[in-house]
Amino acid sequence: MHPLTAFYCGQGTDHRGRSFNSILAFPDTEMETCHDYIQWLFPLHEPSPYNPEAPVVTAEVVDDFHRDPELQARMHQALQRMLTFLGMVLKESPQGFELVMPANICERHWLMPENHNYRRLSRMLASMKLMGLDTQANALWQGLQALAVRCEGKISAATLTHWRLAAMGLDDSL
Repeated sequence: MHPLTAFYCGQGTDHRGRSFNSILAFPDTEMETCHDYIQWLFPLHEPSPYNPEAPVVTAEVVDDFHRDPELQARMHQALQRMLTFLGMVLKESPQGFELVMPANICERHWLMPENHNYRRLSRMLASMKLMGLDTQANALWQGLQALAVRCEGKISAATLTHWRLAAMGLDDSL
């Protein structure tokens, strides 16, 4: 079994011995300051310059995720944890998913030009698209566009372009 699939199934750990569940249990301060878990929660085809020890996605891993709804459900769980950390939530309704933000979202610590969490969001979008969570990726992208309008001046056009390309599955080099 590929290390990413084992990690997501709860049968393996990341390069530091952390399980999927233990990472999701990080307090927000650790989510912010630790930079080597996101590549495990949201893996891509390309090696990460920020965590070269994280494995990359193979065709086998993509097939595993597309065939196993439990793996996709766990990625959705990882998405919800990351969004909670960022002050948002993805709500499901009969019409699909919608990104919900509090009235004071623009005051969040991470909403400032070139914040590293923007790269994390790009990675999340690209990974979800790759692993078959298209609906969630599209809803997140729609919500991020609304966030950029709502919090004018805090998200650059370049960041929006990265997010758009990631949501379309055209950029997984993050």
